[in-house]
Amino acid sequence: MTLIFSSVTYAIKAQKLLARYRIYTTLTRTPSVTAVRGCGYGLKMSDVTREVEALSLLSGSGISVLGTTRE
Repeated sequence: MTLIFSSVTYAIKAQKLLARYRIYTTLTRTPSVTAVRGCGYGLKMSDVTREVEALSLLSGSGISVLGTTRE
């Protein structure tokens, strides 16, 4: 599963926040991300079972997720 952000800055902020909670991600810019948002960046999650937790942490920290994709 990939979380989609509006910019590389937000993606990196999100990556650092999630890493503090041992939710590890990889920064990506795949066709599925650009299909949702032309200039978006994505974080591919290594553990998709923690999707709800990750979205909650990001929302609570004011980091907006534009959407998600499944690859």
